[in-house]
Amino acid sequence: MEMTAAEIDFDICNVLDGVLLFEDSLQTDAWKKSKKSITGVIENFFKQCLEAHPDDPDGAVFGNPGSDCQTFQLQIYKTTSMTDGLSVAFTIKHKDEKYYMCCTEDMKLYFKKGDCPDVIAGNSSEIIFFQKEFSEGDSFFKFQSSLQAEYYLSVSDEGGKQKLILQKYEGLNERQRFNIEW
Repeated sequence: MEMTAAEIDFDICNVLDGVLLFEDSLQTDAWKKSKKSITGVIENFFKQCLEAHPDDPDGAVFGNPGSDCQTFQLQIYKTTSMTDGLSVAFTIKHKDEKYYMCCTEDMKLYFKKGDCPDVIAGNSSEIIFFQKEFSEGDSFFKFQSSLQAEYYLSVSDEGGKQKLILQKYEGLNERQRFNIEW
């Protein structure tokens, strides 16, 4: 596919004798929202359902088995880089409003009101998680943060609540194992 000069981002490349020269130091990745998504209930290893509470500082907790379960949509993103997982963003409808899950530099998870962006530039994103097979041949998943590459979504028991947190990966950990009920 040929691109016109108007379509080229000259901040990341130069043109010399009609040849695009990309600057080595940038190595910029990008994600583009796909028309595809995965919709389902997300369960932890205790078979508790993930619940979004955008107005609560806890953000995301796991309810008791058999409780009313919220349905999440994992928005799939196409990426320009090679990853060993599917790039997804967690989205939910809560009280007739759309939200998407974000993480911060200090490993906090929260929900932001609105739709996921159509395009995300850069090497990392606060909303992108890499959905990966939990272990070879397993039907369960783990989710790696693109913002904090060594950290995965995990379950933490805090004050009797099972909270969704980011935890450093240190080998297979059942608390980082999730199921998606379609």
